[in-house]
Amino acid sequence: MSEKNENINFITMSVFIIMSFILSMSGTLFNGILDKIAVDMHISIAQTGYLTSLYAYGAIGAPIILILLRRIPQSHLLKGMLFLNIVFGVLSISTTNFLILLLSRFMLGLVGTTYGVLVTTTIASLSSHDKVGRNLSLLITGGAVALMIGIPLCRVLINHYSWQSIYFVLILFMILGLIYFVFCLPHLKQGNTSVNIKTELSLLKNKSVIMVVMSSLITFIGYGAFYTYITPYIVEIFPSIETVMSVLLVLIGACSFLGNLLGGIICDRMGFDKALWIGSLCQAGISFVILLTQNIMYINILFVLLWMMNGWFIGLQLNTGINIVTNHQSRLIVSINGSIIQFAQALGASIASIIIANLGISKNIILSIITSLLIIIMFMGMKKEDN
Repeated sequence: MSEKNENINFITMSVFIIMSFILSMSGTLFNGILDKIAVDMHISIAQTGYLTSLYAYGAIGAPIILILLRRIPQSHLLKGMLFLNIVFGVLSISTTNFLILLLSRFMLGLVGTTYGVLVTTTIASLSSHDKVGRNLSLLITGGAVALMIGIPLCRVLINHYSWQSIYFVLILFMILGLIYFVFCLPHLKQGNTSVNIKTELSLLKNKSVIMVVMSSLITFIGYGAFYTYITPYIVEIFPSIETVMSVLLVLIGACSFLGNLLGGIICDRMGFDKALWIGSLCQAGISFVILLTQNIMYINILFVLLWMMNGWFIGLQLNTGINIVTNHQSRLIVSINGSIIQFAQALGASIASIIIANLGISKNIILSIITSLLIIIMFMGMKKEDN
């Protein structure tokens, strides 16, 4: 590879990471300010959660988009999906109708997830086998930084500016990213630009692929349930923490960043499957401690931070694992897994709203305990079959 290409790849990787940050902010903007949005819109916190859920439900359609547009070159799809993120972002900040806002969030989930799949498969296909975890970890770092810096910053800014103004800044960055891609992305080496539906769907018969997909579904139901309402949970259980909530959100983001970074290192050293098993075991224990220590603020918050860190550790294994078990050759399967992750988070958030309405927000963590135990049981069953 020439020096020029190395420079182009480095710059493009940097832009991908920045866009990962921006699109992660687009998808999770409301998570850190759900309680503020609820007051602003005069609706319940559970209803405000739909802004997150609809985004996740929209992601389900990503595989369909890739099938319908399978003959379009990957670089063109990347630019097209980013452009549509801009379009529906503008629609979301310009409407005063809550239903139209929900529709915009749905479409943003659809095109945002499709963009994410295309970026992930591009990076994975360009990485050697022993560096896939590290490179995807760098890509996902943008999302982790969004949690560490972006969401806490939004919680501060929401006291002075509307969420629409904050979102407008994100749209400006998307426009700059699109301009760069229009002029520079065609120079990248591209992999397969079409989807062979029959060949790729046949991968769903692979035991390892099934394991990753099922793990994604189960794991992110529990993750989506607790994470979606993590800010209201902390504020309601420990009202005195409200004054330093922005600082706590920074710590939550930092833990996510560290979990993602550690996940990439461990994945490359021991394999995603072993790391996933260990992560699920830890998540079950951490969730159980959170349930038992809700009358001890500092211990409970400490384990909430550990829960987030371990959640991103697990997520890295699943995102890396699906690329490994498909030999980095299947955009469709990666998109299906990504859609399942988004669907699982939305389903988890929906189940959480029922739990909160009937049992209270303090019992929301129970779903994370259940899903983590299910993953452990599934792994034990598969290991027994192999023996």
